Amino acid sequence: MDLELFFTKDQVIKVKAKEKQLVFKEMVEKLQDLGLIENKDRYYAQIVHRESLENTGIGNGFAIPHSRTETVSKFVSIFGIMETPVDYQSVDGTPVEYVMLSIFPSDLSTKYLYLIGMMARIFSNPEKKKHLDDNRTPAKLYAILHKEAAGYFKSISHVDDAEYNPVENLQGVPSSDLDLIIRLDRLNNMRKENDSPEIGKKIEELRKLVDNRSLAYYERMSKKNHNPFSIVEKNSCSGCHMQIPPIHLKEIKDRKGIPVCTHCGRFLIIV
Repeated sequence: MDLELFFTKDQVIKVKAKEKQLVFKEMVEKLQDLGLIENKDRYYAQIVHRESLENTGIGNGFAIPHSRTETVSKFVSIFGIMETPVDYQSVDGTPVEYVMLSIFPSDLSTKYLYLIGMMARIFSNPEKKKHLDDNRTPAKLYAILHKEAAGYFKSISHVDDAEYNPVENLQGVPSSDLDLIIRLDRLNNMRKENDSPEIGKKIEELRKLVDNRSLAYYERMSKKNHNPFSIVEKNSCSGCHMQIPPIHLKEIKDRKGIPVCTHCGRFLIIV
């Protein structure tokens, strides 16, 4: 899949601002300079409001501020390379070096989830992250991301019928993929009550965006259990009530891959 479906090389910029909200302001102003939005103040306010609800620093020096709004009709995104790392209060406490700011209408939410899944995969890989760090000019970085986007689409399109060990075979799948799976499960449940063409279309579109390893595992677990998800409560799985090993619990909290219970195999959700 072509990265230009999300942003072009002109939408990769160096950001001089050193504070979070000033970063948002600088990037939104650039979007208006590029003719991609009007009324920059409106979108700046929306981004700031969304950030106040939930921190978008997802770790590994990467942040994804965004606004879902019906005042735009197309997907708009811009990728910023921080000249100075920004204190962002990210989930892992790491200062942010890269910011991808997006503005999009509700009907393009699936497209946004795909983009986040792809970026999370790149930034969670130490070798790929180092490659980006070593090539911090807009032109070089865009070329790298463009290549990675094509590779990511190819990888999630690959079908593998091998047996799935949840701990071994879901390693490397970004934790953000779990959001896609939860959404897919919700649509599948809605389909049981209302098998409409519209729901069926959304399911098929979403299935194309989920890594085939996690998709196959989800389908197996759905057949095995009425609910393939469980909550982490007091360091235990709410599905089988078994305690989660400390080393595995740490990996879950560090957001390394999609978390699953090593005892019953359910997807684990931390609330």
